[in-house]
Amino acid sequence: MEAPQLLRPLGVGDIVERVFALYRGRPGLFLGLAAIPYLVFFLLIGILGLAFASNFIALGAFGELASRSPGSATLTPALVSALIAAMAFALIVIVVAIVIFSAQSAALIEAAAARHLGRDVTLGGAFRTGLRAAPRVIAAGFLAFFALLVLWIALAIAMAIANSAWVFFLGILGGLMFTVFAGVSWIVAPAVATLEPVGPLHALRRSWALSSGSRWRIIGLQILLLILNVVLTALFSLVFLSELIGDPTIKFVLQQGVSLAANIAWGPIQWATVTVLYFDLRVRKEALDLQLAAEALPREA
Repeated sequence: MEAPQLLRPLGVGDIVERVFALYRGRPGLFLGLAAIPYLVFFLLIGILGLAFASNFIALGAFGELASRSPGSATLTPALVSALIAAMAFALIVIVVAIVIFSAQSAALIEAAAARHLGRDVTLGGAFRTGLRAAPRVIAAGFLAFFALLVLWIALAIAMAIANSAWVFFLGILGGLMFTVFAGVSWIVAPAVATLEPVGPLHALRRSWALSSGSRWRIIGLQILLLILNVVLTALFSLVFLSELIGDPTIKFVLQQGVSLAANIAWGPIQWATVTVLYFDLRVRKEALDLQLAAEALPREA
């Protein structure tokens, strides 16, 4: 179908229906975009783990010695070096995770946008777009996090100065309400940063403007997605896990595998919803459907 026919104001149920239609249309594409970043992530973590293995062995030996005879366990220069290496490992893992899964989200947004507009897209093309958009998506996320962090620090200082139970209650309540309000307002910022594309600050501003007037609808959509996510996870657990498994190690491994499978299956739903919502907000705010319809009209020579 052509884009002008697909783009129209959608209700909450229509958005979810459209998302699942996109998913069913190209399940291999969306599952590949969701699964490959996990494979790359675990491969890189495995390589890093081998590189830092000697430090982990030293820390393990120190922990075992401390548990057996606490008085004999002392910090040595080698142990301090191992601790620093372990912290560096953790920092590298965090950075790698942020980069890989930001690229994953942008790739899924690109694929969902292409399919929603009736265009074809390849796995490689979506990943290339995701990698290019990842810095903008990451920067927008950090700006949003920093803004909320400043808010909560200011609230904490005000509550400490006031030293009042009522101020504490109102401060926590107000902070939570604004956090939800901001999260709803910035929900399509990753789609803006990926598809337009614009800088991170402009993406946040544009997302805030697009969400204006539709925030209650967005909250309803998020509640519906939460319910669907719980149901999907429960179904995965029911299908792949059995209460008859008594070995705790096997059960733990299966639980982690089921959790990973559920995350991979859910990723396309989550980011396709953000994408379809982005286009819906543009249709409502900017008459995007009419703009695309006009562009599709034949031009005179």
